[in-house]
Amino acid sequence: MPDLSAPLPPAERASDPNRTDLLLASNTSPGNSGVGAPDTLTNDVITTPAPVLPSQVARYLVERELAHGGMGEILAAHDPLMGRAVALKVLLAQHRDKPNYRTRLLDEARITGRLQHPGTVAVYDLGELPDTRPFFAMTLVEGETLDAQLAARKTPAENLPHVLSVFERVCQALAYAHAHGVIHRDIKPLNVMVAPFGVVKLMDWGVACEVNGACKPCSSDAQEVLGTPAYMSPEQAQGDPTRVDERADVFGLGGILCAMLTGAPPYPGDSTRKVFSRAQRADLAEAYARLDAAGRAGAPADLVSLAKRCLAPHRDTRPRNAQEVAAALTAYIDSDLRRAERDLVRFFELSPDLFCIAGLDGYFRRVNGNFTRVLGYTPEQLVSRPFVEFVHPDDRESTEAEAEKLSRGLPVVRFRNRYRDTRGAYRWFEWEAKSIPEEGIIFAVARVSQE
Repeated sequence: MPDLSAPLPPAERASDPNRTDLLLASNTSPGNSGVGAPDTLTNDVITTPAPVLPSQVARYLVERELAHGGMGEILAAHDPLMGRAVALKVLLAQHRDKPNYRTRLLDEARITGRLQHPGTVAVYDLGELPDTRPFFAMTLVEGETLDAQLAARKTPAENLPHVLSVFERVCQALAYAHAHGVIHRDIKPLNVMVAPFGVVKLMDWGVACEVNGACKPCSSDAQEVLGTPAYMSPEQAQGDPTRVDERADVFGLGGILCAMLTGAPPYPGDSTRKVFSRAQRADLAEAYARLDAAGRAGAPADLVSLAKRCLAPHRDTRPRNAQEVAAALTAYIDSDLRRAERDLVRFFELSPDLFCIAGLDGYFRRVNGNFTRVLGYTPEQLVSRPFVEFVHPDDRESTEAEAEKLSRGLPVVRFRNRYRDTRGAYRWFEWEAKSIPEEGIIFAVARVSQE
C-alpha cells in the first residue's frame, strides 16, 4: 500500500518488489501459488489507471496527489473549516460498486481512527462523495520514510542509534495496536514515516484486520494475499488468514531489523513472483547468513539474535506480539546505555588527565579525581563555586574569553591558565575543550603544564 501522508517519488509508487504491495487474487486453494490471472499483474506488479485529480472532496480543497494504489488514491488537501492541512484517502472510481473494496476502506478508516497513539495518524473525518465513493481525512505527516533513511546510509552500521530509536517507537505503536486487537499485516520501512521534532508514525493500515484469535478473511469470493512479499511471513504468503495473527507482524518487525542490520530485507530480489515464492517457502537461509555476517562485522549480538527470533519460519517460535519485541529492544538499549556509562566512568576516573564537565553558566558539574590530586580541593568544593574563582586574577579575562567562544560552539585548543591549589600556589594547566551550546554543556580536559 502507498504511504498515506507524504509525497512519494515516482520510483516508490511501483516496480520494486521490496517496496510495493502484492495483492494476489485466486480462486485456488491456499496451498496453491496463488499468483492470480495474467491480466491482474503487469511486470510482476499491480497497475491501475492514474485517476483524474478532483479539485474538491467534500469540504476539503485538493492540492496535489501524494500516491495512488490498487484500491485508493491519497491526496494532500486543505481543510478550510479547521484551517489545517490533511491527507485524504479516496476509493478509486473503478471500485465504486465493489462492496469488498468499500468495506476495506471503511474498515481502514475505523481501525486507524480507533488507534489513539502518538505513533499512529489521527483520523478527522469519514464521508462519501456525491458518486457514493467513501473517503476519510487524516493527519498529513511531512517527512521521509525509514526506507529512505536506510537507503541513504553508506553502511548498515551508519547512524544505527537513530534508526534503533525509530524502530523502538514503531514497536511501541504496533504493541498498542496488538493490545487493542489489531494486526497491521504490512510492516516494512516504507510504512514508517520519520518527521521533524521526533515524530515517528506507523502508516498505512489499509490491509489491517481486527482479530479474535485470527484474522477474518477480507473477501468472500477470492483468496487474497495482502502485504509486501519482501517482508511477508510464511503463513501470510501461504494465503490462509486463519493462521495470521500478531506473529505475522512480528515477522515484519524482524524484517525491518534485518534491513537495518544488513542493508536488505529478508527476501531481496528483482521479481515479485520470485520473492513471493521465497516467502511462501520461508526461504530464510540467505537472510540468516547476512545477519550472522553482520554480527561478525560488529553488529550488536543481541539485535542479531532478536532479528532471527522474529524471522523464525514457524510462528510458535517467534515473540508472541510486538510488546515482547519492544521489551527485548528496550532491555538491550538500557543495558547498552548502562555499559556505556560504566565505560565512561572508568575512562573518566582512570585517565591521568584532568577531565571535567562544566556548564556554560561558569560552574563545574563534574570533575575526576585528578583535580583533587593536583589542587587538593574536594569535588564538592570545586562544583560549589564558579570555576573562574580558582583561576589566577591575571588569567580570568582570557579564561572568560575562551568560555565565550565555547558558548558559540567554538573549540578551545591548547589554552593555558593558572589554577590556585589549597596551599595558595598556582599550577599551570593546558586545556582542550568542546561544547554543546544547545545543552549548555562543556567537555574539557587539562594537563598540568610547566610555566
